Amino acid sequence: MKSRWIAVGVLLSLAVVAYGQTPVVFKLNPIQLSNQWKVTGSITTDGTVGVLTGANILDWNLKVVQTTDVVWTETNSTDANISGVFSNGKKVLVATPPTDYQDGGALVFSKSGGAIGSIATSAVLADFTQLSLNLGYIGGIAGWQDEIWGLNYVGLNQRNHTQYAAASALPARPNVFRIQVPTLSTAPLLMTMFGTLTTDGTIGALAPQNIIAWNITARNQDINYYSKLNSSILSAIGVTSDGIVLKVDHAGGQFTIGLGGFRPTFVTVADFTDPSYPDGFANYYRGNYGVMGEKFPLVGPRVKAYKFARHSF
Repeated sequence: MKSRWIAVGVLLSLAVVAYGQTPVVFKLNPIQLSNQWKVTGSITTDGTVGVLTGANILDWNLKVVQTTDVVWTETNSTDANISGVFSNGKKVLVATPPTDYQDGGALVFSKSGGAIGSIATSAVLADFTQLSLNLGYIGGIAGWQDEIWGLNYVGLNQRNHTQYAAASALPARPNVFRIQVPTLSTAPLLMTMFGTLTTDGTIGALAPQNIIAWNITARNQDINYYSKLNSSILSAIGVTSDGIVLKVDHAGGQFTIGLGGFRPTFVTVADFTDPSYPDGFANYYRGNYGVMGEKFPLVGPRVKAYKFARHSF
């Protein structure tokens, strides 16, 4: 009789473990794929220790980003297209047009496209010339152009007969100014520009020779989010947890999140089921486009499991 009550007690304790567990959030180890794609995010389990199935994964938030940069420096570009530019030591200023029928200033850095007939790339920190009007912007433009993404500009909406602050001085860095370009786009692509330019300390009008260095980046980001609201666990084979680390078994393990169907879109966190990739692969596959980026191998041949996330205490 006593042994029967002991058995009942054990079963009750197991039930408490199964149904009273606290969800655990694991931070995904960043996965750098080819073609500048990167996967980050988190996985939330129900707290189960041991083998996990899709039912044990309560939530997930994945961010998949492709980042493409175009960079201008004094070593690969020129600042010859500068006019109506001034410095007061605290800001680099560009003159807006005195009237609707006259040009204002311009602060532009350019480099050739390389091949004959290719389009030059330009970082436009401010342009108040006829070009902005020709493109349909009143009050000046900022942005960039290149062969891949074309013309990417934002209107500055500045009044005539003023000065526009295109850059501001950095504390404790003499004559170094951080550029100020508004966000060009937030959807479907995030387009931003950032960087610095350095003058020789001249106060007043600046000529090209007075700007001695610059490092300007135009960044284009294709950002995609996958959560429980718009995706599902497509496969969770050989996935285990010890409460600290999430792993995928090297022997036939697979963990995939995304959308199924005729044109699936998914993030393969780890896949060891394909004999063509015996040491595993990760990838991002999107609809009609196929594989956007991939990484392989994930581990060495003697590693038993791939650690893909860690508990974020």
